[in-house]
Amino acid sequence: MKKMILLLALVLVIALGKAYSQGWTKVGNFPNDSFMGSTGGHGVAVDPDGKVWCMFYGNTDSVFVASTSSWKACRAVYVFNADGTPASFSPIKTITVSGVTDTLYNSNRGLRADNNGNILVSSYDVLYRINYQTGNGMAKVQPVAGMTLTAAAVDVAGNVFTAPVIPGNPIGVYTTDFSFIGNAVVASIGYSRTLEVSNNGNTIYWTGYTNNKVYVYSRPDEFSPFELKDSVLFGFACESISWQPNRKLLWASSGSGLTLPNADPDHVTYWDNATWYAWNPLTNTIVDSIKWVFNTPGSPDERPRGIAFSPNGRFAYITCFGGSTYPAFQKFENPNWTSVDEEGQVVLNGYKLSQNYPNPFNPSTRISFELPNSGLVILKVYDMLGREVAVLVDEELTSGSHSVNFNAANLASGTYIYQLNVNGTRITNKMVLLK
Repeated sequence: MKKMILLLALVLVIALGKAYSQGWTKVGNFPNDSFMGSTGGHGVAVDPDGKVWCMFYGNTDSVFVASTSSWKACRAVYVFNADGTPASFSPIKTITVSGVTDTLYNSNRGLRADNNGNILVSSYDVLYRINYQTGNGMAKVQPVAGMTLTAAAVDVAGNVFTAPVIPGNPIGVYTTDFSFIGNAVVASIGYSRTLEVSNNGNTIYWTGYTNNKVYVYSRPDEFSPFELKDSVLFGFACESISWQPNRKLLWASSGSGLTLPNADPDHVTYWDNATWYAWNPLTNTIVDSIKWVFNTPGSPDERPRGIAFSPNGRFAYITCFGGSTYPAFQKFENPNWTSVDEEGQVVLNGYKLSQNYPNPFNPSTRISFELPNSGLVILKVYDMLGREVAVLVDEELTSGSHSVNFNAANLASGTYIYQLNVNGTRITNKMVLLK
């Protein structure tokens, strides 16, 4: 009887999910119609400045090898400004960490922005962290030698979760500096391309695309072991999953023509191919969707492999794996999006104060602002009673864009006010600390 009730509830969720209409509209191919590469896209991420990071699975560039006086094919990570122009350090073909330089010869496997907006790059069996402002390597780790990685996941505290594509291997957890904490799961189930985790890192969404569902591992607190507690999104052969910037909706891809329709042993559900659905974990409902616009109608080779959102949530960038003859990245806009200004910033007298990222956060977040003129800049944080809790900036700064990290490890959960005061102009915004 209990199983029948659960089945009826799931059918209702599916019916509600299919009842809505897609609100997102395609802006165009990103950054242009000619951006295509070997075997299609295999990862996309967006940093706090709005730069879009893209990767292909196969070789797309080359490097000169002095020892052989010849050029050798390699992979690359491409970085574009929001307007589609290349970032100054793009493309990235080599990554240097602690004086050792690696060339991206091996397969690219996924991208993810971490809690500070820096980019986690999965390259075969190695995970790199790249500074999103400079393109320089910051750290690297090899979780399981010889085992191809999925895209990584990160909680709001900066803990990083990694796993191999092949089943039966561990899902490992690392600190923000890539020190190993332990294995959350000893042996994964099903082949996977990616995973995601909850804000506090106590829930793992394991998207084994051969499982035809998403497994949910959870623990009551950081001192307890993870256990397989639930299965959700039945019928999803999920190869791509990411949080929307506010980390309230989890966007998961349904599958492709090679994997759908798929039947779960207990539940038979059918979803549109090459579509990302926005799932609310609190209500277990589907509330929105973004569908890949096929270059070849119904092509089984166009397989969803990455989704990321602009910091203000206005734009979504998606990519599909499987072909080198069509544009690999598409840009969508949410017509229901609203903000203070076009860039999602509070603007007064030419001074701009951005929404902190991430938000909610735990315990660190980044605050960015833009100055039209030089001046004495004071940036403070207050609680809701108006009490000063932190001074982040108190110095002369030049005109241009600036950003600063705020660590609230010593503060309680709640809403806080941050205020920018420069040349007689005061701008405030709110942020939420969620522990």
